[in-house]
Amino acid sequence: SDGDGASPASTELQEEAELAAPGKEELEPPTPAEETPTPRKTRLPRACNSKPRLPPPPPLERPRRRAAGGAAADETPQCRVVTPLVSEPEAPAELARWRLRCMWELGSVLNFLHVFRALLNITVELTAEDIEVALITPNGTLYDIHMPLLKSIPPITRMAMGRGTWVTVLCRKLRDWWHWVAEGDLPIVASHGAEIEMYKELEPSTRLLILKAICDIRVEQDDIRNYIDTSVKRGYDLSTFRKERIGGDSLGISYWYEDDPILGHRLYREIRRVEQMKKEPGKRSKGKRISTPPVVSYHWETVASTFEEFDDVAEKLFSSRNRTEVSLGKKLKIEYLPEIEKIHKKKEKMLKKQQREALLLDSYLTSDITTGRSLRDRKPVTYTFGKSPLN
Repeated sequence: SDGDGASPASTELQEEAELAAPGKEELEPPTPAEETPTPRKTRLPRACNSKPRLPPPPPLERPRRRAAGGAAADETPQCRVVTPLVSEPEAPAELARWRLRCMWELGSVLNFLHVFRALLNITVELTAEDIEVALITPNGTLYDIHMPLLKSIPPITRMAMGRGTWVTVLCRKLRDWWHWVAEGDLPIVASHGAEIEMYKELEPSTRLLILKAICDIRVEQDDIRNYIDTSVKRGYDLSTFRKERIGGDSLGISYWYEDDPILGHRLYREIRRVEQMKKEPGKRSKGKRISTPPVVSYHWETVASTFEEFDDVAEKLFSSRNRTEVSLGKKLKIEYLPEIEKIHKKKEKMLKKQQREALLLDSYLTSDITTGRSLRDRKPVTYTFGKSPLN
C-alpha cells in the first residue's frame, strides 16, 4: 500500500485507541456555571430581624364518652377523705337522742340560748342534755323554756299561762307566726284543751322544730334587734351573733364549736353532698339533651359532747389522711382540750362531793329509822340527894 494510505489493521488499532482514551470534552475543565441567587426563605436569619418560632399548639383531645349506666356517671370531680366519727347506736334507748343530735335545729336552739341568755329571762340553769331529755320525754323543763319565750311574743294573751295551759298559748302563737319562720302545715292546732295531750304524743323531732320556730319568732322582736344593733355599734364582732366554723375545706365540710358554761361544749360537723342525677335516655329539647340540675343535700351530726368524746375525735382527726382533718385535730388538742379537761375535772369533783353528801344523808336517815334510841347499858341512877350511896 502507499505511504499515504493506512492499512486496515492500523485503522482498527487507531479506532480502539481512540475509544480507550478519554475524549477531548472530558479532559477539558468544566466551565463554571452561572451563580443563582439564594431564595429568601433559605437565607440565614440576621440578628436584627430573627424571631423565634412558637411551637405548634397541642392537638385538642376529644372528650371521652361515658358509658351509659356505668360507674363513670357516679364519679365526683374531686375525691375527699371523710373520717367517720360517730355511728348509729346499737341500743334502742339511745336512738331518739342520736336522731335529735343529727338535726341542725338542735345546734341552732342551743346557740340561741347561749347568745341571748341575758334577754330571755330563763332563770333555770339547764344543760344541753336536760333539753334533749325533755324533748324526748316531755316534762317541766319544756315549760321552763317555753314560758319566758312565749310571754315576749305578741299578741299578749289574756289567758293565764301555767304548767297545764302553756301548750294552748303555744298553739295560738304558732297560728299567727308559723308561716313567717317555717314551712309546711302547722304541727299542732288548739282544740279545746285536747292539744295538751296531742303535744305529748308528737315525735321528739317535731317538738324540736316547734321550739326552733319559737326561737326564730323571739329573735324578730324589737328588744333583741336593738340589742344586736347596739352591740355592733359598740364594736362587738359580728361573730358574736353569727357562729363561724372552726375548720373545714372547700368541698363542703364544716366544723362548728359551741362553748357555754351552763349548756356545755359541743362539736358539730356538717357535710355537703352533691349528687348528679342520671339523665333520662332519649329525652331531648330542640335537638339537645335536657341537663338535670344536681341534688344538694346536707348531713349534720354532733360528733362530741363530753371530754372523752372530744379526746377521741381529736385523736381520729389527727391520725387522718386528710390534711384539713389533721390540722383540725391538732387545733383541738392545743386550743380546746385543755380548757374542756379543766371543766370536766371540776364537774367530776362537784359530782363526787354531791354523791358523798347524799350517802351521808341516807346513812343518817336509815340509822335513825332502824335503830331509834340507843340500847347501850346505862349506869343505874340513885336519888340520894347528897347522901353517900354506902350509907
